[in-house]
Amino acid sequence: MFQGFYNLTSGMLTQTRKLNVISNNMANVTTPGFKEDTFTQTSFQEELMYRTGNMNKRTPEPVGNMSWKVVAGGNVTDYSDGGFSTTESPLDVCIIGSGFFRIDTGNGMVYTRNGSFSLDDEGYLYLSGVGRVQGENGPIQLMTDQIYIDSDGTVSDGNTGQSLGRITLADFTDYQTQLEKTAGNVFTANVQPQQAQGTLRQKALEDSNVDAISEMTDMMTSQRALQSAAQVLQMYDKLTAKIVEIGPA
Repeated sequence: MFQGFYNLTSGMLTQTRKLNVISNNMANVTTPGFKEDTFTQTSFQEELMYRTGNMNKRTPEPVGNMSWKVVAGGNVTDYSDGGFSTTESPLDVCIIGSGFFRIDTGNGMVYTRNGSFSLDDEGYLYLSGVGRVQGENGPIQLMTDQIYIDSDGTVSDGNTGQSLGRITLADFTDYQTQLEKTAGNVFTANVQPQQAQGTLRQKALEDSNVDAISEMTDMMTSQRALQSAAQVLQMYDKLTAKIVEIGPA
């Protein structure tokens, strides 16, 4: 009976982690370029179970493997493209096709599909809370938001037509193994990126690819599983207390 404490506790911990992932997805339904995470779970410590006779215990027979615990297997990111929405800001940029914006955080390069840019105090194209957008020759200094961005990433002054730089995109051959999601809706890479084939669209932002209805359904299912495990755990606790009160026969 005491094995049930381990089964139920591991289930509750796993469902709690799953709810954290779902909550993060729900919180980023409207975040530009956000990529949905899916929580995976796996079994732990499979053991071979044996059956013995009522009288003769000397010749146990194997029955099969049984897993006592369910544990977190990790998160899998869905890198599929979201749709896009048009905006009024000339600094908003959407990637059409493959690729990621390159952002210099000051502590290294990160990659994102979020093109909701602004200008920092020195007039550089900037992703809020992350860092400066990188172009062919480093960060792109604009000093004005009156700009035009071509599909190949070339940024021009909207008044004079002067070229101010070109936004370049990075891409990877295997997103699941070469990219890791970090805080701020950005990714770090463990390999050098290659040139991307995507194009840019100004005054547009890529939508999050989170399916809100699916996430709500998963959230309710996980909450019910968590509540059920908690209720059964209370029953186990009460039975154990009764055993202690009664004592050995």
